[in-house]
Amino acid sequence: MQEFDVDQVKQLVQGPKFYEDQSERVCPACGERAVRTYVYRSHLRKRPTLISYMWCASCRRFKGWTGPDLGTFDFTDPLERLSTDERTTLTRDFAGWFRSLDRLWETGELPQSFT
Repeated sequence: MQEFDVDQVKQLVQGPKFYEDQSERVCPACGERAVRTYVYRSHLRKRPTLISYMWCASCRRFKGWTGPDLGTFDFTDPLERLSTDERTTLTRDFAGWFRSLDRLWETGELPQSFT
């Protein structure tokens, strides 16, 4: 697994916001329409936090962000029932984490719905 570089991230965030369009995006690294997004709420910090990931199912590049959860929208999360420890275990291994998210995408549990 390799992170998107700064220029690739700039290209990814030029498109619509993830809560406006959940379809796969064109990867700025490999050119495949295979960039996916997953967002979840974290309660590990003092303030509510959103953690989001974008990754390419083709070339395996990724980027993660953390930001405040302002409560401006609701969304589905097929992993919301995971305990903090279970989620931490999954996210320690990025390759395994993204394989898990790909499986959810392939079974139709992802992409998420935002309201």
